[in-house]
Amino acid sequence: MRVGGRACRARTAAVIVGLALVAGACGATPGPSPTSIPAGTSTTASGPASPVAPSRAPSSAPAMASPTTSGQPGGPQRDDLLLAILPPDIHGVPVTVEEASFAEAVKDPAFAANVASAAFAIVVSGEDLTSGVVAKLEPGVYGDGFFRDWRDSYDEGACAQAGGVAGNAQAELDGRTVYIASCGGGLRVYHAYVKERGIIVSLFSVGERRFGEQLMSDLRP
Repeated sequence: MRVGGRACRARTAAVIVGLALVAGACGATPGPSPTSIPAGTSTTASGPASPVAPSRAPSSAPAMASPTTSGQPGGPQRDDLLLAILPPDIHGVPVTVEEASFAEAVKDPAFAANVASAAFAIVVSGEDLTSGVVAKLEPGVYGDGFFRDWRDSYDEGACAQAGGVAGNAQAELDGRTVYIASCGGGLRVYHAYVKERGIIVSLFSVGERRFGEQLMSDLRP
C-alpha cells in the first residue's frame, strides 16, 4: 500500500484471519474435527453477527432493520451495505457481517489512510469457511503498485496463520482477474479489484467447498 507500515498491515491481516476463524467455529454446523483449518488457529468463540443487508439484494437475501455505518471522523467508515457486492449466500449458506474485524483494521495506519469505507463478511458451514473485506478506496489511491502491495501484505498476514505463502496464481472468474495465494493447510487467499466501484475485495478461504472462490465468481458490481 502507498503508506508505509507493511509489517503492521501483515499483523492486522493475521489478526483478522484469527478473528474470523474464531467467529466461525461456534457458528459452524457441528461436524468432524476441522482438520482442514491450519494448526494454531483458535476454534472457540462467539458466532457470526447479523445478516448482511445488500442495498439492491433480491428477496432471498438476508436483511437487517437498519444498515450499520460507523467509524471515526476523518477515517474509514464501516458500511455494511458494501457487502451487497457479494452474493447473499453460497448454496443457502448465508453471507453474514463479521463485526470485530473492522475495529481491528482501522488501527492500521495504512488501512486508515487509504480506505474510505469498508465492511467485513464471513461464510461458514462445518469445516468450510471464508472471510474477508470489501474496501472502498479513497479517490486516486488505486494503482498497480498499490494493489500489488495490498495483496502481498494481506497474503503475508493471512498465510502467517498457515505456514506462509506457498504459491501465487491468477484466474479469470466471471470475466474478472482474481489473484490467488496458496498457503499451508489448504488455506487460499483471493483478491479482485472492482474498477466500476473503486473497491478491492480480499478474502481468505479454507475447506473443500472453496467458498472464497465461489464468492469471487459471483461478484455483483
